[in-house]
Amino acid sequence: MLGKWFILLPLLTTQLRRGTQDPYKKECRTRGIQCHPKAICQLDEVTTDFYCQCLPGYEGDGTNYCQEPGVSITAFNRSACDGFGEQVCLIKVITGAQTVTFRVSIAGNHQPHTIKWYKFYSAQGAKFHSYRRRLTPANNLSPKMALVNSSLALTLFSIEEDDFYPNMFWAEIQAEALPDKQAAIEAYDFTDFQMLNPSHLRYFFVLERMPIEVGEFLEGDTVTIQLPQYLQVSPSSFIKWTKEPSPMTLFGTNAVVLANGTEGIEIKGVKYDYISKMCNGTRSEKNCHCNPGFEGNGVHCIDLDECVEGMPMKCLPEAECINIHGSYICRCPHGFEGDGLYSCVDIDECARGTHNCNRDASCLNTVGSYFCVCQSGFIGNGIHCKAKSTWSPWSPWSVCTVTCGFQNQMRIRLCTHPESGMRCEGPSTDLRRCPNLEPCPMNGQWSEWSPWSVCSETCSGIKKRIRICNSPAPSRGGLPCAGLKEEVTMCSNKKCPVDGMWSPWASWTPCPISCGLGVVSRSRRCNNPAPEHGGKNCTGHGYEEGSCGFPENFCKYLKRPSESIIPGKLIQ
Repeated sequence: MLGKWFILLPLLTTQLRRGTQDPYKKECRTRGIQCHPKAICQLDEVTTDFYCQCLPGYEGDGTNYCQEPGVSITAFNRSACDGFGEQVCLIKVITGAQTVTFRVSIAGNHQPHTIKWYKFYSAQGAKFHSYRRRLTPANNLSPKMALVNSSLALTLFSIEEDDFYPNMFWAEIQAEALPDKQAAIEAYDFTDFQMLNPSHLRYFFVLERMPIEVGEFLEGDTVTIQLPQYLQVSPSSFIKWTKEPSPMTLFGTNAVVLANGTEGIEIKGVKYDYISKMCNGTRSEKNCHCNPGFEGNGVHCIDLDECVEGMPMKCLPEAECINIHGSYICRCPHGFEGDGLYSCVDIDECARGTHNCNRDASCLNTVGSYFCVCQSGFIGNGIHCKAKSTWSPWSPWSVCTVTCGFQNQMRIRLCTHPESGMRCEGPSTDLRRCPNLEPCPMNGQWSEWSPWSVCSETCSGIKKRIRICNSPAPSRGGLPCAGLKEEVTMCSNKKCPVDGMWSPWASWTPCPISCGLGVVSRSRRCNNPAPEHGGKNCTGHGYEEGSCGFPENFCKYLKRPSESIIPGKLIQ
C-alpha cells in the first residue's frame, strides 16, 4: 500500500482569543471593587491586593475612567489572512519560496512616524531569551525587507526559517515618536495581560508553514528525510525531531528512528496503523477493494467518518465519538474514564489529588466532577480561600512601674487576616489597675493664697495674705509644706502728706542802743516738721520785731540802759 508522507513543521497551536479576558472579575466584585467597562480586575502579586487596570491602549485609573485611544490599527484586508483572531492575522506560506506583504489600516488621526514595525523572536530553551528587533527606521531593515506606503506595509522578499511562528511581526501605533538612536534589539516578552487582552494599538502577523510533501512509500520501506533539501535553509538548533504518539501516526510500534543531528532523519520499517485497501494483483478497481473504515472504488479509498449520524458505532450514549484515519475512538466525557465502548466510570478527583481545590478547602466528589468548600475559619469559593478575621490571643499585661499609689496595666490583641475584608467584634485593648499597691506617703501642698487684706492706712499702709497647708495636708508620713504661710507687703509706694509746723521762736536780738528806743527781732522756721508730700505750709509769721529802751527824756533818770522791750510791728 502506498502512502504519502509530509513534513509537518511547527504549527500555530495558540488559541487566538477573542474578547476581554477578566479572570479575577469575581474577586473584585466580592471586595466591592467596581472596574470601568474598559478595565479588568488584576492581582498585584507583591501586595496580593486586587485593583482595576485599563485595557491595553486605554489610559486611566481603571475605576473611574478609561480613555479610549483616538486611533486603532487592523489588517488592511482580512481576506488575505488564512485565519485571524483578535488583532492577529495568520498567513500560511512555504519557506524561502514566497514574497509576502503585511498591510495595515489605521482608523483615526495619526502621523506616519507613529507607526512602528517590530519582529519578535520567541525564547528557545533556558539560554536563549525572547527579544524584539525594531524594523523602523528603515536603516534597521535587512536587505530582504522594505517599508512602503508611509510605513503602512512591510514586505518580506523571501521567507526564512526564523520568520515563522512562534516568531512573529507586528505594527504598533505609538503616542510619541521614539528617537532613531534607540537600540534596535532589546529583550522583550509578552505578559499574560497583553496576551489575553490585545491592544487596538498593535496588530500581529504570524507566518505558518504549509506541509511539504516528500513522496510516496510502501510499508516496510526505509525513509530518509534531509531537511535542507526541502526547507532550503541551513539546519539550526531550533529544529527538533519528534514522533507523534497519537493513533493517527504513520509510525508503527516497530519503526526505528535514527536522527542525524538536525540534518536529517532515517526511519526503518515504515508501518501504517490503518491500511485503506487490499489488492490481489495489479492495483485496479477489479483487483482492489477498500478495507473496513474506508470507502471508494478500490483504487481510491477515503476515510469513512463513522461518527456521522446514521453510521453504525458502538460508543456509549454519554461518550463522544471521534473519527480517526480508518476507524473511530470513543471518548468518555470530562470527569469520567474508560474506553467509551463499554464503560465510562466517574473519576474521583478528590481521592486522586487531581482537583484544583485550595489547600484550606475540602474536596467533595460528584458524578463527573467535584466541588470545593472552604473549611471552617475560611471564606471563598473553594478555589480561593482566605482566612476569616479573628482576634489574636491577648498580649501579656504591661509591667507596673510604681510601688505605691495608682497605675493601670494594659494588654492588646490584633484582628488577623485583614485581607478577608471582615471586622472583628469587640475591643482591641483592655485596662485594669495594678494589684497590691499601697497608698503612697502624701506630702503637704499649699492651698491657693487668700485675697490680700484691707490696707491699714489710706497711704503708706501694709496688707497681707495667707495660705494653708491643706491641699492636701501631709499624711502617711509625708513632708509638711515648705515656705512661708504669710506674706506682707506695702499697699502703695505713695507717702502720706505732712503739714508743716513751726519750730519754737528764737531769742530776741540784743537791744542795739543803751538809751532811747531801739529795734529788736526774733524768728522761727517751718521745719518742725517741714511740709512734705503735698502737706500744708505753716500758718502765721516766722519773723517778729519789737522796740526796746526808753525815751531819751527818761534816760537821765536812769543809772543804766534800759532793757525793756516793747513789742513792735512784725516784719516777715
